[in-house]
Amino acid sequence: MSIAELALVIFGFAGQVLFFMRFIVQWLFTEKYKKSTVPLSFWYFSIVGSFMLLTYSVLIKDPIFIIGQSTGAIIYIRNISLIYKERGTRSHNFGFKMIIILLIYFAFVGVAAYFYPEIPRKDKVVYTGIIYGVGIVAQTMFFMRFLVQWLVSEKNKKSTFPVLFWYFSMAGSILLLIYSVMVSDPVFIAGQSVGILIYLRNLYFIKLEKKSTNA
Repeated sequence: MSIAELALVIFGFAGQVLFFMRFIVQWLFTEKYKKSTVPLSFWYFSIVGSFMLLTYSVLIKDPIFIIGQSTGAIIYIRNISLIYKERGTRSHNFGFKMIIILLIYFAFVGVAAYFYPEIPRKDKVVYTGIIYGVGIVAQTMFFMRFLVQWLVSEKNKKSTFPVLFWYFSMAGSILLLIYSVMVSDPVFIAGQSVGILIYLRNLYFIKLEKKSTNA
């Protein structure tokens, strides 16, 4: 493995650590309140982790991961906006600030993609129709979880997590883990393996919460 490849893998794992931290924070809040709870810090860890993983995906030129990380970032920002609005602390130029941040980020990614050494990943992975199919279905599940979450949040005018979010997350994570194994990507294998455990734990707490409500 070249120095460029090693540096990129370390960068990718750093992004996954931040993604993992969002669920650690969410898990701690859930354990504390004994119900599935998502704090504001969850979304900040999500945005930073997503930007790092999107950069990683662009540099390894994986279209499946690029699609997944690109769509997620938009929804993370929208949830932060709704939370601030609900609290009455959202600034009037919040949207403008987010646009500036996104423009700066995409400029950075463009420069990084142009100057970073070519990573010979495609020589190691044969992208077949089956691999692409599994990846596309997996990202569709991940997109659906946030589409459902987004629609419910817009309806309630606050950041809300319906139970369908966690079921779509579970299905998408399992399929994306399979895809990650197929393309031999250690960064996303690690990320999805941990994610599955978190999704199961949230579904468990939602089930307990429903039981206590119906009791």
